[in-house]
Parts: sequence; C-alpha cells; structure tokens
Amino acid sequence: MNKNDADLPPHQALLLDKVNALKAHNAREEQRRKGENEGAWPLRTWVISDGTAGMLAQCLALTKAMRIKAEDIRAVPTPLLRAFPKLANLPGWQLTLGRKPDWLKANQWPDLCITCGRRMAGISIGVRRLAMGKTKTIHIQDPHIEPHYFDLMITPCHDDIAQKAADGQMDVPNLLTTTGALNRLDEAEIEDEAAALKIAYNDGQIAGRALALVMIGGHNRRYKAGADAFTKLAEELVGFVQMTGARLALVPSRRTPKRGLRVLSEQLERRLGGETSWVWDGTGHNPYPGLLGLAKFVIVTSDSVNMTSEAALTGKPLLITELVEEQGRISHFHQIMRAGRHTARLTDVLAQPERLKEAFVVLDERISISEAVYKYFEGA
Repeated sequence: MNKNDADLPPHQALLLDKVNALKAHNAREEQRRKGENEGAWPLRTWVISDGTAGMLAQCLALTKAMRIKAEDIRAVPTPLLRAFPKLANLPGWQLTLGRKPDWLKANQWPDLCITCGRRMAGISIGVRRLAMGKTKTIHIQDPHIEPHYFDLMITPCHDDIAQKAADGQMDVPNLLTTTGALNRLDEAEIEDEAAALKIAYNDGQIAGRALALVMIGGHNRRYKAGADAFTKLAEELVGFVQMTGARLALVPSRRTPKRGLRVLSEQLERRLGGETSWVWDGTGHNPYPGLLGLAKFVIVTSDSVNMTSEAALTGKPLLITELVEEQGRISHFHQIMRAGRHTARLTDVLAQPERLKEAFVVLDERISISEAVYKYFEGA
C-alpha cells in the first residue's frame, strides 16, 4: 500500500494489499516461466532446525511459498545458547553441541538462512555473524530478544512482539506478521491426497455419510490433557453427530495420549456404535491432508495453531474445541480467528446449529507473505 492509500478503511486497505501481492506474484511467476529470473536472489538457502516437526514445517512452508529450494540442515544448539541466544553474537562462541559440523567448517555461506522458534535463534544470530553480511536471516516466531539480531522476523499476530508493535509499544520495521502459522499445504495437494485416499480406503471406512474430520492434539507445554478432557470431547462429538448425522474420522497427533484416545474411542463406540467413527491407527501415510479434501466439516482441538491454520485453508466449517481452556497467546489467536470468521467454537455451533450455514472465510497467506519477503529484501 502506498502513502496515497493511507486513508482507506482497514478492510479496503487489506484487500488492496492482497491485490498488489497477487499482481507481484503473477509477475514473478511470469518471469520464472520465461526464465528471466535465473540468478535471482536467493541462489542458495539454508533451513536450519533441530528436526522439531512444527518448527521445520513452518520454515519449509516459507521456502515453498517463495518457490525456492533449500538445504535442510539439522543442528542442536548448545544448552547455554538455547537459554541465551544473544551469546552467538560474541566472536568465537560455539553454536552447536559436539564437534564443529561440516556446514560451519566449509565457510560457504548461503544467501538466505531461515530458522524458527526461540531454541534456534542463537544459530541464526551466529550464522549472520560468521557470514559477515553475505547471509540474510529470517527468523519465524517471536524469539523474545531484540529484533535487530535478525534481518527479518515473521511472527503470527498473537505473538508478544507482534502485539506490542500493533499497540505502538515497539517500532519493529523488520517484522512481518501473519494471522496463522505458515503451512505447506495447498489446494492441489489436498485434492490429490483426497483422490488417493478414496482408493486406499475403498472399503467404505470413510465413505457414505457426510464426513467430519477431527484433528486431535493433546499434551503440550501449557497443560496435560487428561481422561476428563477426552470424556468432554466425546460428549461434544456425540452431540455433533446427533445434530448433523456426520461420520467421524479421527486423526490423533504425536501429542495425543494413548489413554485419552482410548477413552475417546470407547465413549464414541458406546454412545454411537462402531460404524459412526473411524480412527487412524498411526500407521502408514498420514491421511489428514486427504481427509481435509473429503470432509464436509473439520473439528480441531485448540492446542495446535498449526493444525488450525492448515484447516482454515479449505474454507470449510472449521470448529474449535478445547481439551483444556486456553489462556494467553493461544486464546488470543483463537479470538483473532473467530473475528476473521475463519473458525467458530464447537460449543457455540452445538447451541446454535444454524451457524453451520454461515460462510467460513479461507485463510491463505502464502502469496502475501512471500511477496512481502521479496519486497523487503529487494536489491539484496
């Protein structure tokens, strides 16, 4: 948005930003098609993580949005660096556990380095120091240190630094904000996975009645999800099936406690019968991208910003249920999602079934965030 558009109402300004991002994206894609952007920045990119799935996924989501290939590097920062990432700015400070890895010893620095989460902030700072201006750094999520340690930060608007910037408490010119978490899914991938899933489960396990995908989280740093939480979830799901006649497809995550899943499955079978729900057993390819395509409704537990953000890409009725009442940042994230009409509370829909007929707004930030990154580093 240029200075002449400063007086536009917020919703019009947001729409204009999206239109401009789409124009820039289409122009970039045309250059790519014609081969006119060969040699364009960045020629070489590193994604550095310790392998944590959620953090790595957001880094790779950004490279996919930017249409660039990246080297996927694993690194384990020293415990001291994890606790005090700014130490990496000191000359000679050790960045990783054990012997110095080859990617550091080679002294061949990339044009761009992408990291995510506080635990990897020190690695980003160290690479930036060692590269002496050769490498631009992008750090995803609020590392809770001064932003000048990175060339660019990308955080969801419920993170502390984004809230402070929005409230005028901080001036952060190198900050880009998103509504949700960055994710790698797109419409074509969802459609392909859905088609493959129909073939893989052609025995009727996920066919027939309207399907409700239930994406289940569990234990996290904020709380433990006990048996009572899953009994409550079962009650809500029973109410939803009785209201809609849908069949449930339950997809647990790595964080879902086995006891909780067992309680949930037993309660659903006792209340609804075995034909009303199907539970992925965790073996083979994760079916949830395909189920996103096949489902008429999507229900997600509130503990995962990533799962909520991915499901919002579909524009389908996206209903959020709490295993445990959320507080702080995560609660604020869900308030933002409801205000944007991307989601609704499952309990609200059970109380007012007509809300299922309301339109749910697609959340797709890939083009806008990609073009914002390119614009920020223009001339790099």
